[in-house]
Amino acid sequence: MTATVPFIADCFRRFNERYFESSLPEIPIRLSNARGFLGKLTYTRVRSFWRTDRCENFVLRINTRIDLTQAELEDTIIHEMIHYYIIYHRLGDTSAHGTRFRAMMTRINRLDDRHVRISYRLSPDQQAQAAHR
Repeated sequence: MTATVPFIADCFRRFNERYFESSLPEIPIRLSNARGFLGKLTYTRVRSFWRTDRCENFVLRINTRIDLTQAELEDTIIHEMIHYYIIYHRLGDTSAHGTRFRAMMTRINRLDDRHVRISYRLSPDQQAQAAHR
């Protein structure tokens, strides 16, 4: 299935309620044709001399180059939403996919038998799509 902005926005709203207690503000969604990622959360880090740093201008980017199943696409969206939750709420973690990220991922996977992962191995067909589109 090819990702669309309305589909991603609908998933964001459903997953925000189900997994994140509706605590995440909606953010812009952009489709990408990049080779290097399935999903990516981008943002601007604003450094402050007097206060702690803050992050703003969040954007959820989802790749349309590779044809994913609906479940794979949803899991990619959830993966990026975990990043968003940790950063938005200033929770901190030991690394980009550290202990907090992994604990949240495990909880969500167990709750609804999902398959959110740290990284995703492309099938041979998906590898060909990534290389040639």
